[in-house]
Amino acid sequence: MPGVVTDDVAAVRATATENLAFYEQIPSYARVIELSGGRRAADLAVIGDEKAVEAEVRRYRDAGATEVVFSGTEIAGEADRRRTWALLGELAAG
Repeated sequence: MPGVVTDDVAAVRATATENLAFYEQIPSYARVIELSGGRRAADLAVIGDEKAVEAEVRRYRDAGATEVVFSGTEIAGEADRRRTWALLGELAAG
């Protein structure tokens, strides 16, 4: 899933909306977006502070996911990319 830990949620979501829009034109992805309750591909992106991102990762795990893979972690810049990887590393270890 696309995702990033950031404090600037609105700006990062706007960037994600632009970067992920092409998925909305692919029928199989459009169906996944629809089934997930989203209107745009960016609606499925996990964007927020550490607490919000951790809650989403745990939600996926609780639903039975054995692996949660993040992509697009660079969309908010280097500092937020590092925050994202630090959190994901903590979650993978524990």
